[in-house]
Amino acid sequence: MLTGPRLVCFDVDSTLLAVESLDFALTRKLGPETAEQIEQLTSGGMNGTLSFRQSLISRLDLTTLTRSDIAGAAVALCEHLTPGMSDLLSALRKRGDRVCAISGGFADILRLALRDLGFASSEIFANTFSWDGDKVAGIDVHNPLSDNGGKPRILSVLRQQENYASVWMVGDGVTDLETLTAGAADHFVGFGAIARRDAVVERAPDFADTIGDLQRILLG
Repeated sequence: MLTGPRLVCFDVDSTLLAVESLDFALTRKLGPETAEQIEQLTSGGMNGTLSFRQSLISRLDLTTLTRSDIAGAAVALCEHLTPGMSDLLSALRKRGDRVCAISGGFADILRLALRDLGFASSEIFANTFSWDGDKVAGIDVHNPLSDNGGKPRILSVLRQQENYASVWMVGDGVTDLETLTAGAADHFVGFGAIARRDAVVERAPDFADTIGDLQRILLG
């Protein structure tokens, strides 16, 4: 019998955060006129029409980000937490659940915002940049989160660490839904309050259009 706590894992971009963090950093540098082009590349990866890795690389190819760009975006991102998410996370922790953040975004951009949401470093799993001095040179392709199938791999490792009563995943994209279809998560909740992806709406067994819906599903 599984008697341990419940593990509830959250996607970050357009779930814990009200923006896509890499897009946020790129738009800050390139200007708002590039937002539509960037969003199309993001949607391709989230809807499954592009591989997730190709979506990441194509976006990074639009410009060269520097350490200063990343640091500035990380600070500014703290103003873009999804409304109500901090309270939901607190309620889950108070209930005794273990919560983790599993992101296809980049740790250097996300770390401050996730800290503000109460996540310890051991509860954060995200992509990492490769660097050429002060400039982003690319992505660490050895990180499983750099491509499709990475989130199921992370969840599979996590669920082996403790006798969890159940493992849940919450997110807006197909890379989140993969955790259920691959058998790594017992339950999946699609979240559409920030970004509503048709491929997820059609296939998710549970879907939350609002933070209130998500609270009812996770807390009853």
